[in-house]
Amino acid sequence: MTTRIITSLIALALLGACTGSQNLIDRGIEIASGDTAQSALPAGQFPPRFATLVADTSVPLLVVTIESRGQSGRLLLENTVNGVDTWLSADMSALIIQKGMLRGTRGVGSELFAAEVSEPMKMILAGKNGFSDRFHSNLSGDDKISTRTYRCLVKTKGSAVINLEIGRITTRVMTEECKSLDQSFTNTYWVSSNTGAIVQARQWAGSELGYIKTQVGVR
Repeated sequence: MTTRIITSLIALALLGACTGSQNLIDRGIEIASGDTAQSALPAGQFPPRFATLVADTSVPLLVVTIESRGQSGRLLLENTVNGVDTWLSADMSALIIQKGMLRGTRGVGSELFAAEVSEPMKMILAGKNGFSDRFHSNLSGDDKISTRTYRCLVKTKGSAVINLEIGRITTRVMTEECKSLDQSFTNTYWVSSNTGAIVQARQWAGSELGYIKTQVGVR
């Protein structure tokens, strides 16, 4: 496991544990920066870029779980550009998400540099069954980018009521079963029956990181 992955997993827990866990916060900042001066910050102080988001209670929150490590925590929305959201962690790692669908990761190891998901997105949000293609560009440890094409079968799996921080939500459950020449995975999406938005998802981020679960949260 790389130091950067360890850093990201620690940072995921920081916001959810920002009271009564100041040693963990300080350690997360120290590992993330690799800077001895940074480790001298007052207990509980976040890097300025993230601290700005913490201070603004209107900033939306995303509950995130990295299943392979059993780590859960909270990310904050830093910005939205052309409908694509960047959700930031306390160690400056990030998830890039569009309408609930994972488009990329930053700072968590073997990066999902970019994902083209426009075809399955249209089907999932519309509740349609059928085949679609998605494309993943992954950044390897030697800074080379490799791209794979996945053929995916999108299915409607019925309805479910799920418990989120925002309350009990009635959803339509959609699955996306994807295969390339050497990889396969199944993503699952819970689409609000009321708003039509993805409020919970379990998505594959690559062979190293595995599945990431995201849920709409409350500040």
